[in-house]
Amino acid sequence: MAKRKRNKKLHPWRRCPKGQHWRNSTYVEAYLKGDTIIKGHFRKGSCVKNPSRKDQIYKDELHSIAQKNFIKFSSLSNKGLSKFSQSKKFDHLIQGWTKYWNEVLKPKVPLDPLLVKALIATESSFKSRAKVFAGKRAGYARGLMQVTDWTIEILEDEKGELKDFLVNVDQKDMNDPNLNLAAGIRWLFRKQETASAKLNKPADWIWTAADYKSYLREFQKNPKHKQMNKLIKIYETLKKGE
Repeated sequence: MAKRKRNKKLHPWRRCPKGQHWRNSTYVEAYLKGDTIIKGHFRKGSCVKNPSRKDQIYKDELHSIAQKNFIKFSSLSNKGLSKFSQSKKFDHLIQGWTKYWNEVLKPKVPLDPLLVKALIATESSFKSRAKVFAGKRAGYARGLMQVTDWTIEILEDEKGELKDFLVNVDQKDMNDPNLNLAAGIRWLFRKQETASAKLNKPADWIWTAADYKSYLREFQKNPKHKQMNKLIKIYETLKKGE
């Protein structure tokens, strides 16, 4: 009899094949199924199929990935950011999630973790609990990368604009630096697609950051746009410190 072919994992850090997600071990309370009482029992952790067949990653696995794989990353450049007391604290998470999404989504030009660090400096000043009302549609922007409530809905919507690689987290999770960066960096990759569509050409990561910050049209009209030039200056300074 031929051996059954095992599905390949999406990424070495993932526990399950594409189209499945990891469900942690847990105790299941007794419940009624039809006329039968199912006794409380311990459910072993396992891979669970996603009904959408898309890749979906949940917070349990997001935390597991960071805990097992990110400790190996060294510090990023911090040149020019000494005024931010927390600017070195999240370097391993920035590098880890940038590497993960680069390897999963495979852009022609990889995202630079230093650009993510510069983006965080301009978005939240490295304040993990930063919260700003971003408008009726977007709701609140939260955490290090100021991920909006609306963005979270898109990231987990199986029938929404993301073709694949969903991130299943909640708005309240955005105060957690690890979950915020996992979601925010995934969203940055999505913004490269939207920026490219708006520009009618492949968007580089600076233009992508402009769309992430909702400054793309303004930046097109004014190359000296104050907020974008602030981001670029921070990024260029960080690169000099490598």
